[in-house]
Amino acid sequence: MDIVEQLKQNSTLTEDQFLELIKTNDPTLRDSLFTAAQEAVTYLLERKVYLQGVLTFTNHCSRNCFYCELRAENKDMKRYRMNWEQIRAACAEGYHMGLRTFILEAGEDPYYTDMIMCNLLANLKEEFPDCALTLALGERSKASYTRLFKSGADRYLLRFETADPLHFSRLHPPSYSLSTKINCFNDIKEIGYETDTGFLVGAPYEMPDYLVRDLTLMQELSPQSISLSPFVPQEGTSFRRHLPCGLETYLRLIAILRIMFPKANIAAPYRLKHVHPQGQLMAVLAGANVLRVPICPICPAFRCCGPSRASTWDWSPTASRWSWTEATPLWERR
Repeated sequence: MDIVEQLKQNSTLTEDQFLELIKTNDPTLRDSLFTAAQEAVTYLLERKVYLQGVLTFTNHCSRNCFYCELRAENKDMKRYRMNWEQIRAACAEGYHMGLRTFILEAGEDPYYTDMIMCNLLANLKEEFPDCALTLALGERSKASYTRLFKSGADRYLLRFETADPLHFSRLHPPSYSLSTKINCFNDIKEIGYETDTGFLVGAPYEMPDYLVRDLTLMQELSPQSISLSPFVPQEGTSFRRHLPCGLETYLRLIAILRIMFPKANIAAPYRLKHVHPQGQLMAVLAGANVLRVPICPICPAFRCCGPSRASTWDWSPTASRWSWTEATPLWERR
């Protein structure tokens, strides 16, 4: 039995086998990996690829992660905070386009207290009752997560970035810890959120062994949704001259995770466009089933991120032509 068949049957591999899939130059093994991932999307997910709108409603952040352009010490960053009317307008525009899932993303901005966020969530739920709300607000207390959940948040996205403690320490200041990320994730899961997590791909100091540890930790966390973030160098960071994420490695990880988690939602983030112009579509062909697009109330160009009315892509792995179809929104999970 080859490695891909073992992965399909057991949803896991040994560390050496994971490493072989990540590093192999064997075209037959590579083709087998991507074929198996496409089969999972085709037969288990009915070839449907869903859209989610991402709204970064503040770019203030109190943290100083070395790879992130939002870091507090980036003095060249022009900062903003959106108010209720701006956030509502962005979601209304996305709703008009057919989006039924909104990801409210932010740096760890202390301005948005639990009181503000709970009011915001309650108002959004009242305004858009048929939509799912995902939060990506970073590390908070369990009490805070609980209040946000009770106010209407459905999902929480919290990436652990890297499962290797040494690698984590080279990407973050000494006061930050991987264990805190894992504890927060466990709190989120216990409260009842639909969980979404993942890791950074192509980060400085990354080694293939670290990616194997990432996959092993994903197996332990067993999230319902998966979000891999491709590293893209940003001005105002320590790694602005570093090379971006390698697309091939990213696509292989998507394929591996699709086979490990055949029914999970796996995202193709908009940031992939900075790695390759067709990066999102290539991620879908590798096994992703969620396209994430930015929404912004003051940027008419955001309409170009998708058609005026659609919920999913309907696609064939053997075809080069893509078409939009109406379908059940992502939040109505099968």
